[in-house]
Amino acid sequence: MLGDREFPADRNGYQELLDWAASFGIINAFGVECTGSYGAGLTRHLIAAGIDVVEVNKGHSQVRHRGGKSDAVDAEAAARKVLTSSRPKSMR
Repeated sequence: MLGDREFPADRNGYQELLDWAASFGIINAFGVECTGSYGAGLTRHLIAAGIDVVEVNKGHSQVRHRGGKSDAVDAEAAARKVLTSSRPKSMR
């Protein structure tokens, strides 16, 4: 894991997230949970910026049980899903 931050769920926050993530290097894809509802605004922002968006399902129950429930745990699980070779279909 390279870092852990929270951003506002608005256009400025989405751009801050994108800028922060880009500070680590080239972005190949973002994993977003609930791209059709809660993550829809973020998904639209990322796609408009030319970023590949991968929809990820909620974290696996065993991972949640071991690691607890938190945004950081969910974000790391989403990132790991994007990195796997059997990742879900891209939104772009």
